[in-house]
Amino acid sequence: MKILIVDDDHVSRVALSATLSRYGECTCEANGRDGLSRFTDALDAGDPFDLVFMDIQMPIMDGQTALCAIRELERERKVAPGSEAKAVMITCHDDIKNISTSFFRGQVTCYFTKPIDLRAMVDELRREGLL
Repeated sequence: MKILIVDDDHVSRVALSATLSRYGECTCEANGRDGLSRFTDALDAGDPFDLVFMDIQMPIMDGQTALCAIRELERERKVAPGSEAKAVMITCHDDIKNISTSFFRGQVTCYFTKPIDLRAMVDELRREGLL
């Protein structure tokens, strides 16, 4: 499994990577623009990411914008329905607007609020069939 972690907080990237590396190969980026670029390169190379962890509030390009761009890219590249990368939003925001935008526009499977309880996160990801 290939996992893309996009978060501007270095500590969050390290913690998520350390936790998720036992389930797959983790690649980290610090902003949405670089995450989108890394996702595009992998998709174009025929080796797409299976799972994307995306922070919402980041410099350069926020996570909502990046995830919507990823979904558009998957449609343009004719990724078969159901074969799209699974997405998980991670954020310090727990307001209804961010949650609904994540689920409806970004088609996320899970939404976690920081600080993340990594053990509970892994349990939830397993229940959702992502790990």
